[in-house]
Amino acid sequence: MWNSIRSAGGPVLVILLAFWAFGSAVDRDARPVRGRALLEAPAPGEGWAPPTPYEGWNHTLRGLTDSPQLKLRLPSSDAYRLRIFYRLEGNAAGEVAAAGGRAAPLEPGGWRRAVVTTPFARKGEPLLLSFQVPAGGKLVLRRVDYRNYLVRAGASVLLKPKGAGGSPPSPLQTGAFLFVIVLLGAWASMTPYGRKGGLGLDRPFWLGCGGAGAILVLHQWAAPYPVHASPLALWIFFLAVPGVGVLAKLSGGAGAFLRRSALVAAGLLAALGIAEGALRIWDPPISRPRVGSYAVYSEEYGWLNRPGAQGWQVDIGYHIRINRFGHRGGEHPEEKPAGVFRILGLGDSFTFGWGVEERDTFLQVLERRLREAGHRVQVLNAAVPAWHSSQSLHYLVRAGLRFEPDLVVMSFFMDDVFPGTVEDLRKGAKAQELRAEEASARRRMRGGVTALRLYNLWFNYRKILRASRDHRGRNPFPTFEAERERLLSRGAHRGFEKNPATLEGLDRMLREWKKVRDDRKVPIVFAFIPAGGALDFPELQGHALALQRASREHEFPYVDAVAALERQPDRRRLYLHPRDGHLDAAGHAAVGEALAGMILKGGWLSARRPAP
Repeated sequence: MWNSIRSAGGPVLVILLAFWAFGSAVDRDARPVRGRALLEAPAPGEGWAPPTPYEGWNHTLRGLTDSPQLKLRLPSSDAYRLRIFYRLEGNAAGEVAAAGGRAAPLEPGGWRRAVVTTPFARKGEPLLLSFQVPAGGKLVLRRVDYRNYLVRAGASVLLKPKGAGGSPPSPLQTGAFLFVIVLLGAWASMTPYGRKGGLGLDRPFWLGCGGAGAILVLHQWAAPYPVHASPLALWIFFLAVPGVGVLAKLSGGAGAFLRRSALVAAGLLAALGIAEGALRIWDPPISRPRVGSYAVYSEEYGWLNRPGAQGWQVDIGYHIRINRFGHRGGEHPEEKPAGVFRILGLGDSFTFGWGVEERDTFLQVLERRLREAGHRVQVLNAAVPAWHSSQSLHYLVRAGLRFEPDLVVMSFFMDDVFPGTVEDLRKGAKAQELRAEEASARRRMRGGVTALRLYNLWFNYRKILRASRDHRGRNPFPTFEAERERLLSRGAHRGFEKNPATLEGLDRMLREWKKVRDDRKVPIVFAFIPAGGALDFPELQGHALALQRASREHEFPYVDAVAALERQPDRRRLYLHPRDGHLDAAGHAAVGEALAGMILKGGWLSARRPAP
């Protein structure tokens, strides 16, 4: 009788432990959240000036005292870890702490980031931050980010601080969990196959479930960061632990199971090693490291291509290679080789070739066509995404001419024909953001798992799939029609060629280009790359028309890329819509052919053709 009660009591205790562990760890809303806290206008007396622009940032808070306090509200989730982006002017360090949390130092200098932990802050509740600013210092806050976990395993298992909220399991989920545990335990205890000829699979099953439950209960009680896991993750945990014990029993004991597991692991490692070696030999671009940051802050230009950056751009899916000079493409000598006609390409992301492979950019198409015509030509791609034409001119004067170009090709986009200065762009939001994120970018550029090709293949493929699903949310121009509607809604893009103020600004810009051309004795060719929505729509082509007229007045050769693109039979194949609004390979081919035709007719190459 006693033995019967004891044999029944073991499973009952295991079921109670599993029930306790499941209820204490399950969280139906266990998902990692990253968000940005709302920097609302502080109340009077908290030690802050009202939100104002600062160095290109539109919404910053400036401290007025040496101990300002700030209340944050978290709009989308609870919070545990805060990242504070700040600038502390002065020579001494300060500190910041959340209510009840450990203080973090604030270092003087440029834009920096401080990490602050909080015991717990619920969604919607105010969270108080206290700052200590040294005498004579000046503190500026740019933004505060938060996340709701310490560490995570995937998207369904998180470690949060004690007191963190969660969604308890439903009665149906708990009942189904207990039903499966009881059913599997009964199978292992009472069925002939479960007994397996006297081996007793019930013992490892109940011990595994009980041990898993006890460990999880102890962790939830004693650890400062309890587990928050989805119901499915806990199901897998409670079935995997006893499953290992059952497999060990079926394998003839723990020793035999470990030996077989070691053989399986060795075989798997060997297969992975072979696959890694094959990827390194084959070298598909998608297996190369992701380009975490292809741009770098520059005090001279605002930003540049990061020298030496190489990898897969996952948002669209193409490979980027930047040489030591910041040019897209392979390495080349600074000094021009004897007998070579060198062309320097300048511009923004369209000239850079955003979204297409290096060989498909119109500058590479130009180089191939000129070489096919019998000329020794080298085309350098010095374009930088998001650059304004003023930055391109500044680069030509300060750095581009040292490559001894025989011809410069400068391509404009809509924004490039509006007046702009390098000084304003250096102080702008993009330059300052790159400056603030430079330390993080350096960390991402280091090795680690990104040196493994298998990891890169998995990571890039997953990112590309996600980007293909999310492109409509990211790309404001999914179709020609959407892009055209957006351009029409922006009055600055209509009637450009009829506005005296914009025409005067364009004329002033071209006079600066003309001065460089005449002083440095280097011919310059202009081209205009239109947005896809502007094709076959003259109302949106005033920028190109104005640039063409101004180029003729200042004696700049002009390539009519708009006409070259409109001559193509299927214009929708010329752009990357709906993934992106840049030129596709077919569009680059059309522009490259137009450039090659004009340069061949221009006579520059004939004057430099080497003697036979």
